[in-house]
Amino acid sequence: MARNNRASKKRHQKSSADKPLAKELHPELNATFYTADPAAFLRLRIEALSLMALSQEQLRPVYAAERQIGSLSIPPTGPPEDDERERYIATEAEMIIHHAAEMVLRMFFAHAEAPDCPWIGMASSTSFSAFKDKVEKALEDGFNREDVALVFLGGSDPRDAAIAATDEEFENTVDAVRLLLRFSAHRLLNESFLYNAAKHGLTMVQLDDSTKMTLQTGGEEIELHAGRMHTYLHKPASPKAPKEGPKWHLSMTGCLPDQDLAVATAIYHAVQNLWQVARRRYTAQRGQVVLMREAAVESSMYAPVTNSLSIVRTTVMELTKKNPDGSLTGIGLNLIRNFVPRDWQDQEVVDDQRTVDLPVRQRDKKIDYHARRSLLPFSPKNSSRV
Repeated sequence: MARNNRASKKRHQKSSADKPLAKELHPELNATFYTADPAAFLRLRIEALSLMALSQEQLRPVYAAERQIGSLSIPPTGPPEDDERERYIATEAEMIIHHAAEMVLRMFFAHAEAPDCPWIGMASSTSFSAFKDKVEKALEDGFNREDVALVFLGGSDPRDAAIAATDEEFENTVDAVRLLLRFSAHRLLNESFLYNAAKHGLTMVQLDDSTKMTLQTGGEEIELHAGRMHTYLHKPASPKAPKEGPKWHLSMTGCLPDQDLAVATAIYHAVQNLWQVARRRYTAQRGQVVLMREAAVESSMYAPVTNSLSIVRTTVMELTKKNPDGSLTGIGLNLIRNFVPRDWQDQEVVDDQRTVDLPVRQRDKKIDYHARRSLLPFSPKNSSRV
């Protein structure tokens, strides 16, 4: 009997693997998915990290309090030393911006490509290599304006989205989001070694604020970089290096936690818009969207670079090899510049973005089926159509 049960189970598994998901699941999945709030999680990560920038005097009474998390009780402690906090801020800011960049890209693709159920679209993207190829193609082709407008603002123009915005405000927001998507794509594709070194075992070393890199040319000394740097080992010269290329490199990337957190904050607003738009589209709930400004996004990206006065973003050094005759090779060196557009001027940008209502339209899908049974054990009430 047990043998027959195993054979029956295998036949069931084989037959189930070839069957498509029931579309009747979509309303329950959508109703469940949009009860979450990923933008709020990103905002809290940024705000929690920013607390580390307070002085020791300001942090001392907070650390002196006992903290309770479920059954875990964390006894009172003292605030960490300044250098320890600065190291933590630089490292965690790097983690946050990479998390934010991947989050906004994956959500954008899922909502543009899997309109019936974006949650399924995101869960289907299991190959990181395929995801990177998709990001690279979008970067080369340019992130589609119509897709960006629909996903982040809810329509092709203010009238289609039913929001109280001018055409200029609408287009400026679309341009701001496309700029954020390009920045996110560049960061994800070009600095994956740095993120991996931070994420997998924290295998990067941080050089402190006294670090300086200079270049001697014709008796003149040019400062290339000054300040804290992330230092990490990797085999290929870059994420896009050919497989047959030289191996084992050490890279030093300048820490710009102000840029990381400023851009992550802008991405937070973009993800917040996407989520509000999708929640209206799939569950017919009213919401709000932020009208973003391209100039403010540009300032978050470029002002920290110009304020740092560092020319070089990353220095890649090929490590010394040993020749068959026992001699040592020289050190290969590649300098990757910090990017700031030539025509960009560092000036104070007033963040006067405004929030507008996102009313429910007739075509938005109201989930209210009053079905007799659900296909999921946790779906919101009246979200099943079975």
